Amino acid sequence: MRAFFIFNIGLWLVLFAGWLVYAAMLGWADPVSIHVRVILSITACLLVIQGFVRYRRARGLLPN
Repeated sequence: MRAFFIFNIGLWLVLFAGWLVYAAMLGWADPVSIHVRVILSITACLLVIQGFVRYRRARGLLPN
């Protein structure tokens, strides 16, 4: 699971970097840029929640 988590973060960073270049070229108000921004925001929130759950589980605060 840890390898999948690291792989997921790596893919998210690649998508984020690509989106920054795209948004810089076409502008922040481009419809595609807005949709990608929403997707990246939701994914970032889910990754943070997953990180907190993994941290709490590692400390023994949550059941496996």
